[in-house]
Amino acid sequence: MAKKHFARQQRPFSYSMRSRTQARTPRLRPAMSCAAALKHIALECLRQLMANTPSIGKGNDAEPIHQGRVAIRRLRTALKTFAPLIRGRRWKTIAGDLKWLAGIFGKARDLDVLALETLPAIQVGLSSETMKPALAALSAARWDARAACRVALASRRWRTLPTRLLDGLTSLPPSHLDNLPRFASHALKRQRADMRRLWKQKGHSAEQLHELRKQGKKLRYAIEFFSGLELNGSHKRFLNKLRGLLQALGDYNDAVSAREWCKHLEPEGLRILLEQRLDERADQAEAKMLAF
Repeated sequence: MAKKHFARQQRPFSYSMRSRTQARTPRLRPAMSCAAALKHIALECLRQLMANTPSIGKGNDAEPIHQGRVAIRRLRTALKTFAPLIRGRRWKTIAGDLKWLAGIFGKARDLDVLALETLPAIQVGLSSETMKPALAALSAARWDARAACRVALASRRWRTLPTRLLDGLTSLPPSHLDNLPRFASHALKRQRADMRRLWKQKGHSAEQLHELRKQGKKLRYAIEFFSGLELNGSHKRFLNKLRGLLQALGDYNDAVSAREWCKHLEPEGLRILLEQRLDERADQAEAKMLAF
C-alpha cells in the first residue's frame, strides 16, 4: 500500500496542451438588451467551466484548474457587472457558491504556480538533494488541493449550480436597462475609477496590491466582454497597459504567496534561502509595477 501511495505521488504534473479549453469572447451586438448580453456572457463562462471540470476530476494536468478558475472569475465579474438585473436570494446564493468554488480552485492553482513557475525560477544553483524537502512538501500539498477540488466537484452544491444558474438566466425579470452600449460605458467607467482609487492609495501593502490585482482582472474581463460593442477606443488602449500591469502584479502576488507557503518549511536553512530569493523576486515585480 505504501509503495502504491509513493508511486502515485511521483506522477508528474504538467502544463499539457491536451484538453485545454480557454475563454472565448462573447459576441455582443449594440442592439442587444442588457439581459440578453448577460445571458450570452454567462453561458460562455459556464461553457468554459463545464468543459474543464471533467479533467480536474481525472488527471494531473495543471491547465484545467487554471482555466476553470478563470471561468469562475469571469462569471463572477459578469454577475457583478450586471448586478442591477439579478437581485434576490437566488442570485446571492449562486454568488456565494461561485466564491466557494473559486476559493478551492484558487488554492490548487496557487500551488501549481509555485511548483511549475515560481520555484523553478528561484532554485537555480540548488541541487535536487537540497530542494528535496521543499519538493516533497509541495507535492503532498498539491495532491491534497486536488483532492479538495474533486470533493467539491462531487458535492451537491456544485452539481446543482449549473442548473440553478440556467434557471435564473431564463427567468430574468423585466428591466429598464435596454441600452447596452450606454450600460457598458457606465460600467467600465465605474470600474476604471475603482482601479484608479486603489492605485492611488498610499503604502501599497501586499493586501492592497492583491485587491488592486483583483480589481484589475475584473476590469480586464469587463473590457473583453464588451469589446464587440462600439465603445470609446480608450478602453481598448487601456486594456493593453492593464495586461502589463496585471502581469507584474501577478508576479508579485506569486512571490508573496510562495513566501507565505515557505514559513513552515524545514530545514530552516533552506527556508531562509528560498525566502531571500522570493523577496528579491517580489522587489523586482514591484519595480515593474512602478513603471506603469
